[in-house]
Formats: sequence, C-alpha cells, structure tokens
Amino acid sequence: ENLRNNFNIYRNQIGYVPQADIVHRDLRVEEVLRYTAKLRLPPDADIDAIIEKTLQDIEMVERRDVFVRNLSGGQLKRVSIGVELLVDPKLFFLDEPTSGLDPGLDKKMMQLLRKLANQGRTVILVTHATTNINLCDRLVFLGQGGNLCYFGNYEDAVKFFDLKTVKHNRIYPNLNMHF
Repeated sequence: ENLRNNFNIYRNQIGYVPQADIVHRDLRVEEVLRYTAKLRLPPDADIDAIIEKTLQDIEMVERRDVFVRNLSGGQLKRVSIGVELLVDPKLFFLDEPTSGLDPGLDKKMMQLLRKLANQGRTVILVTHATTNINLCDRLVFLGQGGNLCYFGNYEDAVKFFDLKTVKHNRIYPNLNMHF
C-alpha cells in the first residue's frame, strides 16, 4: 500500500524520534507529555493513565516535574521517545538515539529500546555506535554510497566481518577489511 495515500490509517502506528530532540524545553516532563497527548490522542482517551504508563516505560516517573531544560542528554532522549510512545506505535524509527551519550547512557538507552521491542513493537534505529548492537535482533551495515554490506544477526555479523570482541563489549573490525 502507498503510505502517503493511506497516511491517516497508519499515522498512529508509526513513531519517529529524530536525532535532534524537538520537545519544548520550558515545560516540565509531564506537561510535554500532556500537551502532546491532547493533540494526538482521541478526546475519550484516558490521558492520565496513558501518561503514567509512558512515564514508567521511559523510566521517568521520578523526573515528571523537572523542566526539560534541566534534564541530562539521556533523559531528554527518553522524553522524546515518550512523546511518540503516547500513541503506542507498532513501528518505531529512531535516528541516532544514542548520539552524544556517554557509554553508560548509551547502554541504558539501547536496553530501553530492547524493552520496547520486547513489548511487541518493531524498533528500527540508525546508529554509528556499535558498542551495544548485540541487543538488536537484526543488523544492517551500509557501506559507501549506501550499499548493503551485511544483513543478519549479531553473532553472524561477528563471523562475517571477522570482528574481535574486546573489553567492555566493544567490537573492532579486522584492520584488513575493506568495503
């Protein structure tokens, strides 16, 4: 089916979180979610229950009254994810969700995305950070010009690229590998 011709049918089935967070920084976390819910959910939706579930899903219950401008990078990214989770999308796209996060927050973000996928969502993300890609079901590596170099699971990627696992679960390619 053509997505553009049927966009109204699918609009709440698809979530998208861009690399640059686009939430209003002068609102509190719960206010961001509430305003978004009022704009995107039907009038008869139980907004309070949906916001509470979303805060739990993104692990921000204790930060609900904090202004967005006072959040860490990882917390801000979780709020951006929460904005999309309000409508319970089944297909979720994220562009560089761990960009700019330190290694500990990178892992926590990837674990959150793994949890969301385990709840029945399809999560597709673009990343240059390979430290925690073992949490993904399938990997796609693109080479120069967007050419497909690999599609498959993590274990097979390690074999395919002759990757070496080293300390802290970081992987490094064989230096003789060329794309």
